[in-house]
Amino acid sequence: MSDYRLALKNKKEIFMLRHIVMWKFNEGINIPRVGEEIKTSLLALCEKMDEVVRADVIYNTLPTSTHDMILSMDVLDKAALQKYATSREHVEIADTLIKPNTNSRVAIDYMV
Repeated sequence: MSDYRLALKNKKEIFMLRHIVMWKFNEGINIPRVGEEIKTSLLALCEKMDEVVRADVIYNTLPTSTHDMILSMDVLDKAALQKYATSREHVEIADTLIKPNTNSRVAIDYMV
């Protein structure tokens, strides 16, 4: 078990980096099908990585939303986010599922 997962289990106070990304799907995309495929792929990757403490992907947003899909995840620090972002699996998901099906991406990172 990673140090930060152990800290969470033992309820020790730790500070983490929250990474939030939002996308808009291209016109004509089957949002339930593509959204679920992206969600499943990203969450499977996050589950494999000790650097990821928490992750959630939502693609069934309300009509009042400005974006169609969101990834919200917590990692321990910048190095953990860098490892996630540059992993072979992440790059493959971005190149084969996300980029071909979206036309806008916004992101924000902050300490929690």
